[in-house]
Amino acid sequence: MKKQVLILVILVISPFVSWAQGSVSDEIVLIQSAFGMEKRALVEDYMGFAKTSQFWMVYESYEAERRALIKQRILTINDYLESFERLTDADANRIARAIIANNISIANLQKRYHKRFNKVVSPTETAKFMQLDSFIQNTILLAMAESLPFTGEKK
Repeated sequence: MKKQVLILVILVISPFVSWAQGSVSDEIVLIQSAFGMEKRALVEDYMGFAKTSQFWMVYESYEAERRALIKQRILTINDYLESFERLTDADANRIARAIIANNISIANLQKRYHKRFNKVVSPTETAKFMQLDSFIQNTILLAMAESLPFTGEKK
């Protein structure tokens, strides 16, 4: 399972190397579209629910909200990259606050959907999904973080 996720992450993250080129919004749409489909296949494999399960209705709703939050995160990271060479204290503070707010929004989303998933599948199945989703998201965040320069670091 971890090998599948790692391969998927490498495929998804590789476009981030060329962030400075092209339209950020176009890249976000392409990445999220491709990853959303791939992620669903991975979740289908791991969870083993029938395609008619109520789980999938809740999952699709969750993914739509999660993608919107991840889009905000990507735009904030892009803002950081565009401001990097001339980053002021005000820029750094604004960007840090935006990331913190995004983290809180994601945690609130997970909390809200934990209840919704529990209504359509067992708490154990909900925990299984939440663990998989966290693993995928944390792997992606780590890969993105590893490719970003540290604040104050020379390029």
